[in-house]
Amino acid sequence: MAEDKRAPMAAAPMVYREDGSADWGNMWTSYCALAQEGGPPHRGTLLPAPADADPTSSQYQAVVAELTRGIKEVSDLDAAPDAPGWLAVRCPSPAMALWLADAVKEENVEARHMDAKLLVPVGADFQLTGEIKNIITVVGKTTHYWHEHLAPEVKQTLAWQTLAQDVLRWLQARLGVNTT
Repeated sequence: MAEDKRAPMAAAPMVYREDGSADWGNMWTSYCALAQEGGPPHRGTLLPAPADADPTSSQYQAVVAELTRGIKEVSDLDAAPDAPGWLAVRCPSPAMALWLADAVKEENVEARHMDAKLLVPVGADFQLTGEIKNIITVVGKTTHYWHEHLAPEVKQTLAWQTLAQDVLRWLQARLGVNTT
């Protein structure tokens, strides 16, 4: 029987520092192909943003802190809380945020973009070796691919696409066109 290349990827083992914290920056030596490039998705099922997130809870804030730390270690991108249930990862460009959101969704983690922000889920019940690791892995995997494997021509095309969308939204607002 042939191997299913679209089956979720096997999880890398957790790596910890001497102080017991996750060593996100040294967890992976390489990443498998992205799901959108024919590789296995990171998760078997979609990890959604919780609809009932309470950003005032201490557990939610602890998850935000760990995601922020891990994302910085694997991607060198800063992150901060956004709307309840969402963490905003600041990208250098709207084109990168758009591309990352599409790539992260293919890995079975809910994502969206807003301007130069990649939005990924955050919830108080997210576990270190489960959802937290999933999100940090897919952000690391997709940003690695963006920086190391995506052709400059593709990045330029995406930049023009996002600029054209911004101009169209501006024109629609000026003309009073409602697109909803």
